[in-house]
Amino acid sequence: MAKKGDRAFLEPQAMRLYADGFSLSDIASQLEVSVTSLSRWKDESRRPDVDMDEWDRGRSQKRSNIQRLRDLFEDQLFYLEGLSAMERTAPMMDTLSKMGSLLERWDKIERTQQVVEAVFKDGEESKTMTPDQLREEIKKVYGV
Repeated sequence: MAKKGDRAFLEPQAMRLYADGFSLSDIASQLEVSVTSLSRWKDESRRPDVDMDEWDRGRSQKRSNIQRLRDLFEDQLFYLEGLSAMERTAPMMDTLSKMGSLLERWDKIERTQQVVEAVFKDGEESKTMTPDQLREEIKKVYGV
């Protein structure tokens, strides 16, 4: 369990994990902090005049950023498809390639989280998948 005074170090990590889609119980086991402490930290980040606490705001902002990048990628791809081969420049293609790589990486992370969440529901290990099988599923997601 975390020691008193570790909050300054652990809270930013917990917020990042929460924004990445992890549940409070997953974060608690990863950071060795109680779910009660995490809930309190999350509640304390709420401002009275705002509907959402900072943790939920970070999570929704991250999800909306991913969707915005997907939309931007689609727009850029549609634009480039309308150009002739002579009109396309190397920087345009490089930008599209980088955006595609970033989206692919985010999709892999999202799929990995879904596999892990399916195996460990509510902090309990699944009876249908062993840790070795989980590792194999994650390898399939990452294509290794």
